[in-house]
Amino acid sequence: MLWWTLAIALLLAALVFFLQRHWLRPWHELEHLLTRIGRGEQPPTFLLSGTAEARRAGLALERILIRQRELDRRIATDAAEMRAVFAALADGLLVVDPAGHIRFCNPAFEKQYAPGGITPGTPLLEVIRDSDAIERIRAALTQGSIQVAELLAPDRKNQLQLTALPIVHDDGKVSGVVALFHDISRLKQVDEIRRDFVANVSHELRTPLSIFHGNLETLLEGNDLDDDETQHIYQVMKRHSDRLNLLANDLLSLAQLESKEATLQLVEINLRDFVKDATRDWTKRLAKKNLSLQVQIPTAFPVVRADERRLEEVLNNLLDNAVKYSHQSGRITVEAAAPDEEVLLSVRDEGVGIAPADLPRIFERFYRADRARSRELGGTGLGLSIVKHIAQLHSGRVEADSTVGQGTTIRVILPNPGANMSSLSASKNLHE
Repeated sequence: MLWWTLAIALLLAALVFFLQRHWLRPWHELEHLLTRIGRGEQPPTFLLSGTAEARRAGLALERILIRQRELDRRIATDAAEMRAVFAALADGLLVVDPAGHIRFCNPAFEKQYAPGGITPGTPLLEVIRDSDAIERIRAALTQGSIQVAELLAPDRKNQLQLTALPIVHDDGKVSGVVALFHDISRLKQVDEIRRDFVANVSHELRTPLSIFHGNLETLLEGNDLDDDETQHIYQVMKRHSDRLNLLANDLLSLAQLESKEATLQLVEINLRDFVKDATRDWTKRLAKKNLSLQVQIPTAFPVVRADERRLEEVLNNLLDNAVKYSHQSGRITVEAAAPDEEVLLSVRDEGVGIAPADLPRIFERFYRADRARSRELGGTGLGLSIVKHIAQLHSGRVEADSTVGQGTTIRVILPNPGANMSSLSASKNLHE
């Protein structure tokens, strides 16, 4: 009897050990694995003791974890790339949830509306105070359609175009709105310049064409005109024909300078000889107002690389401007300097000068500080704009200084890498 009891006890112990090893222990090991995975740790092994099914379960768990981590890595990479793309956008980008809270925004939007930064979950009304923008975003949420509006930026200077696109799922539900704030200030400015250009050209053409029309009617209907009256009409028509021809030439020159096909024929120019030759043609015009012309360019001035024809156009426009606005018996000075690897060619007059409010705009097309006087003197309003474009075509720039009643100085600054080495000797020669 004792042997049977002992045998049964041993059998039960063996059964318990078997169950413990092959059924209970794998579950404990699996629970331990899941706990470590849940904490984000990497288990040293996924091999489970026990039956073959338990070992297969461990290996399957390892494969799942590897795939999950690869998926997490890809998601993190994609998210980083998307954040980089959104951060690089010049336009403001905003994502709003159905409750009207900000889910995401890029740096450009924060710069426009909240320089201090925006925390996800912030109510939209705390950031955007423009009622038009709020209404368009709400309409995109409620109607599920794209909304577009033009509005002023918070700085009240720039103009923005808001495009609100609803995020619509397959079931038709709207889960948010993506809003894009595009700065259209430059486009508006270009459009305004285009309208002004058309208006100015029309205005410049209207006067001479009206005079042509009126004088032609007079010639056709006036059978009793004497020779003096007829000659006067011809002179008036000739003067306005010259004005139209000048306007057409200036417009054509501007169009060529602004086209992508505009090129330069760069040659080495002795600036002193070049200016002296070009100013000889101005003797008669200078004499009409008893103006004196002084050329102050050193004999040993550095050679300039520029387009000779374009540079002559620059000088002629600057001299034309100086002659028109100089007083009788005044003085015009053409001078040059070569500091810091640049060449400065300037024309200075002692005329009426330009008011400080007008000075920044004198290089705009058709802009005139004194419109009545400019038309009286026969200007088209395009000369200084042509000078600016030629300077820019040479990778240079223009500057202007002026004092009302004392005169104006216009400077054309061109790059000249070789000027710096010769500037000291040129300066010395000037003083000698």
